[in-house]
Parts: sequence; structure tokens; C-alpha cells
Amino acid sequence: MNDEREDSLIRAAAIGDRLAFDELVRRHLRPLLSYATRLVSDPTTAEDVTQETFIAAWRNLPDYEQRSSFRTWLFTIASRKAIDLRRRRSAIPTEDDRLDGPDRRNSDPYDQYVGQTLLQALQVELERLSYHARACWWLREVEGLSHDEIATALAITRGSVRGHLQRARAHLTQQLAPWNPDSHDRSETQRSRDRSSDGKDDL
Repeated sequence: MNDEREDSLIRAAAIGDRLAFDELVRRHLRPLLSYATRLVSDPTTAEDVTQETFIAAWRNLPDYEQRSSFRTWLFTIASRKAIDLRRRRSAIPTEDDRLDGPDRRNSDPYDQYVGQTLLQALQVELERLSYHARACWWLREVEGLSHDEIATALAITRGSVRGHLQRARAHLTQQLAPWNPDSHDRSETQRSRDRSSDGKDDL
């Protein structure tokens, strides 16, 4: 839900108050750019998507009826712009502080290394997902949108959102298993059992 301050900014911007719209841009620039970056990979293209999203929002604000949150409305526009521009995307990964590694002030060098390699692996695996699976995962896990909001932003059904999320989570769980302590513990237990079984076979 929009807070009262944001609602007043939206109303003012809708009647042409540029300063109010600039404040809305400041509020939403960072998450929108992060989302665009995940969709198109190339930083320059992501900036283009973000810029075109805000231009479209400024032009269409008088028609915004608050049927969805302003944030969801922006993600809807960005999703459409990304589809229009994604032919230009590249496979170059980009740094993104929405997916930061562990706080270096509070972790030892080994933890920093593990966190950084996990971040890099996550970025790679996100790129291997389909466009909609990647978008659904980001909007749910990073932006915290509901299934209904994601369906609105991507113009797909709620059932499709669930399906894309399930596939994305299954893929990431499998591919990032080496960084999962539980998975590591299970592997160690299984190796111990295997060694024990080998020993019994020798008796």
C-alpha cells in the first residue's frame, strides 16, 4: 500500500508537479534499476529501461487509478519496456547491491569468500532462468510482491506466477546446493555411511 506521503506526491505529480514526480523517482529508482538489471543483464540497457519506465510513468500518471500500488505499476511498465529492449541484452553480469554478500565488518575472510562465491553463482543461475521465471523470483524474493501483484506486473495469471516461482526455486535450490549447510551435512553423512558400508564389505 502507498503511504499518505506517497499518495500526495502521486496526486501532485498527476497534475503536473515535477518536483513531486522527482521525489517519486528518488523513492523508486534503486529498486526499479535493480529489477531492470536482473531482466536484461546489460547495465546500459537496464538504465534505458529504467529511464523509459519513468518517462512513461510521467506521461501516464493522469490515467493511474491506483488499482495496484504505485510500485507495482512501475514494475508493470518496466516489464513491458524490458521485453521491448531485451534483444539488446548481453550476458555480462553486473554488480548489484540488492544482492550483496555478507557484511565484511562482521565476518572472517572465509565467510566473505563463501558469500561472494554464492553471490556470483546466484547471478549466473538467475541468468539461466527464463525471463518470466527470473522476473517472478526477483519480484517475490527481493521486492516482496504478492503473487497477485506479480501477476499484474508481468501480465500473466496467478497460476503462472506460482509455476514460474516453483521452477525458479527448484533450479536455484539444486544448482546452489553446495552452499547449503544442510546439503553439505547430508553429503558428509552419506559419505560416512558409504565408508562404513565399504568396511563391512571387507569383513
